[in-house]
Amino acid sequence: MRIPSASPCGPVVNFETHCSDFFHPSVLAYVLRNRAAHLARHGRRTGTLAPGVRDELWQIGAAATSVSANIEPQTAATLLLSFSKLGQSIPYAVKALTASFNFERARPKAIALTLNAFSRQPRVLSHVDSHFWDRLSDAVERTESQFTPQDSAACALSITGILAANRGKHALGDAVPLDDSTARKLRNVYSTVLQYLERMLNELDSHSFKTRDLSCSLQAVYASRIEAPTLIIAILNKLKEVIPTSLHGIDDVLFTLDLLPPPCLIGDTVEQRRIKRDVARAEKAFVEWAFDYLEEHLDCLRDRELGRIAAACNRLRSWSSDNFAIKFAQTWEALLSASEEIPPNSLSQGACYFLRRYEASVSRELAARDEAKQLSISRVSDVCARIGEMLHEYARTHYSKDDLLRVEEVMDIAEQCRAKRTGKQHPRPL
Repeated sequence: MRIPSASPCGPVVNFETHCSDFFHPSVLAYVLRNRAAHLARHGRRTGTLAPGVRDELWQIGAAATSVSANIEPQTAATLLLSFSKLGQSIPYAVKALTASFNFERARPKAIALTLNAFSRQPRVLSHVDSHFWDRLSDAVERTESQFTPQDSAACALSITGILAANRGKHALGDAVPLDDSTARKLRNVYSTVLQYLERMLNELDSHSFKTRDLSCSLQAVYASRIEAPTLIIAILNKLKEVIPTSLHGIDDVLFTLDLLPPPCLIGDTVEQRRIKRDVARAEKAFVEWAFDYLEEHLDCLRDRELGRIAAACNRLRSWSSDNFAIKFAQTWEALLSASEEIPPNSLSQGACYFLRRYEASVSRELAARDEAKQLSISRVSDVCARIGEMLHEYARTHYSKDDLLRVEEVMDIAEQCRAKRTGKQHPRPL
């Protein structure tokens, strides 16, 4: 058998396949990998997969099974990931590729891509060769020096997805979930990868990290619900160093803000409560830093992005400076003046923010003793009250009864969560 497009007729010239003028299985593996990757990029142009593409994928799976012993780890990872991206579960191909996966030659990137394929399509987990998980743990420990922040983030996030899908039977469908022993091995690999990441955070400078890798690592830690306070604090501190140099700094800040959970200070011991307070302080410090970073970019943001900022502030009960509150209000006012349609969820978060900020400003105004300071704070109170009224009026005139009820429920919850103030107070603006 010959493949003219891939087999050179003279000396060895293809550094990747190392093939001679006669057919070699590596040539087929090379062709299969490229074709599968092409289909993964361009095969799904609509919601459903074309029958011709599906048939070709199964042919690729059958061919890959026949030469699985000659397939390099990176090629096997690309094939598995391509199948997952297209939503195709090919049991015999998954079984063959994982059984012959050469961990001795595998780099961390190939391991990360393979785990990503499994997390994208958890139904294939029941077809993975049972020895794959044993060799995975050894390979991760052996390649510690080759791990990069990107590899650690990809592995951690993928393992989190696999374990979450294994707990939720709806994601597995009719597939058999992983047994307890295999799940425990995966959790051990996960802990090892996080140790690598924490070591790199302490040893490498900020130029070695990309913001999305750090955010994905943070997402994996939060999703797994493990106790990793020092890692969370280190990631948040590193993000503050890396984001200002990123080309997509605004998107990275918003993505990270979406990840931060509400503060939880409950613990069984004094030490546990102290650790949770440290994490909560680090999260709130990042939010306040993010507000300072976003202040000069508020004019560029749309309604959904403004709603995400307000939601983060509401969720973490964070403080925003007077200058930020005024500029934030001006941005919302410009948005309302443009007569653009604002989604109910974004508007409700914005209204909740201005209600909370108004009440906090009134409390400061009543506590101030200096007249000049009172006047300065009262300006913030008036701006927040006015924008809050404008948002509420927009909801009354543009939203259905159900959407308006949702907006008012969010505002009522925000009002109830505020501590009761004593003394004379301004009336509720909304």
